[in-house]
Amino acid sequence: MSTSITRTYGQEMRRAIKAELSKLYSLPITWYTLCGTFIVNLILACAYSNAGLQGLASTQSKLEIGLASVGYSQAGLMILGILTVCSEYNGGQIRTTLTAMPLRGIQIFSALFALTVVLIPAAFVVSSSGVLLTEILIGDAGTPIVWGNFMSAILGVSGYLTLTALISAAIGVVLRRMLPALSIILGYYFIAEPLIREQADLAKYLPDTAGVGRWTPRPEHASALTPVQGGILLSAWTLAAIIIAATVYRKRDA
Repeated sequence: MSTSITRTYGQEMRRAIKAELSKLYSLPITWYTLCGTFIVNLILACAYSNAGLQGLASTQSKLEIGLASVGYSQAGLMILGILTVCSEYNGGQIRTTLTAMPLRGIQIFSALFALTVVLIPAAFVVSSSGVLLTEILIGDAGTPIVWGNFMSAILGVSGYLTLTALISAAIGVVLRRMLPALSIILGYYFIAEPLIREQADLAKYLPDTAGVGRWTPRPEHASALTPVQGGILLSAWTLAAIIIAATVYRKRDA
């Protein structure tokens, strides 16, 4: 006589999160992308630091110079968010995942939660490493770093990078294919949004500009969002993207 085991939602959630974390840590692409992002960020930070020493940078603040590289190295964490969700569809692995975890709501939440667990320390390391390298390379030149401002800025950058990567992952869930998702997210953040920012006042409400305000507020503009407003708005964009992705994911076939 067989005995069926009924798990509660809490048990299912813990089981799913553990499985998603194990899967994420076992993917070589996770570590390749993180290491590549870290190295590229250091190279860019070195370039910006040299420009600052030569007086070519637009600002002499070592904190701002050190964080300038984030504008480009953020692409690495966006790519990580997309690759981790889209890799499920390579070779039909998603069917195996859904067989083991048939409750799609729990599965998608667990996957994004596991991704967040990886993203938060990765974003902190990437953002702080650029500033620390700048401090070493520039030394006594430039405006000294106020370490209270440093921690506030790093937390803001880390939050921005984490939420942006989650938006990228949500787009990956909807599209299911790496190249279209990468084209949309990178095209928006590096081509479309900078152009929109220069042309429209409403651009400050878009996720990129709102998120940047988390650590680089522009008080000279009376209409600029405060760091708190930018954080709330970016969080709202992220939540909306996740809700849309979860809804699409639950209603369609694998």
